[in-house]
Amino acid sequence: MNPQEIVKTHRDHVFFSWVPQKNIQNPIVMDRAEGVYFWDKDGKRYLDFSSQYVNMNIGHSHPKVIAAIKDQADKLVFAHPGTATEIRAATAAKLAEITPGDLTKTFFTLSGAEAIENAIKIARLYTGRHKIVTRYRSYHGATLGAGIAGGDPRRLAHEPTISGIVRVHDPYAYRCPFGYAPEGNPQVYIDHVIQTIEFEGPENVAAILMETITGFNGCIIPPDGYWQALREYADQHGILLICDEVIAGFGRTGKMFAIEH
Repeated sequence: MNPQEIVKTHRDHVFFSWVPQKNIQNPIVMDRAEGVYFWDKDGKRYLDFSSQYVNMNIGHSHPKVIAAIKDQADKLVFAHPGTATEIRAATAAKLAEITPGDLTKTFFTLSGAEAIENAIKIARLYTGRHKIVTRYRSYHGATLGAGIAGGDPRRLAHEPTISGIVRVHDPYAYRCPFGYAPEGNPQVYIDHVIQTIEFEGPENVAAILMETITGFNGCIIPPDGYWQALREYADQHGILLICDEVIAGFGRTGKMFAIEH
């Protein structure tokens, strides 16, 4: 198929995500990718600054990844999650080795949004509480629950959905929602979260769910002491702390996980 045929076939038969279908004009027709580059069907090369959906952390078509996929496909393509497999065991053991603190178990999912959905379910089941504290600028995915958990305005078309989501402002020093200068009062962001939870009743809050570093909505890095203060407060009140590192994790910030800073 030539590029024009590919685009027409997409328009005829494919739903594009996050965009009104009538607004789709001329999407890039990707053909192949390697390292930090990808090429369109006409041979034009692009430097992939976003690493696609912020997930190609080690680049495109890494030979070790390709070899591992081929090797696994030759042995076993799919296994029911109720079974045990060597590759799942090895991956879980490696994750237990590299994740910070006392995290030792992994629940495998197919996407970041699905991971968030399950994290919310686990938090509510474990604590017996229902409220989840999130941030207005956080993005947690496009599924119904994950989309509502974040503050992305595209959620508004789907409300009301799940209840119990409580949102707070991001620690956005450059455009401080509380009117301080960028070098102003970092404690105000911590106090804001804690005060909001106090008003909601900490005994009702199952988890604080936030991107460690806000990704799509500004790459907002919290001030020193922010996460430590939330960790301490959460522990005092039996609240779980969920760090969404779908974007920031796996080496993207210089450490394996951004929370390690």
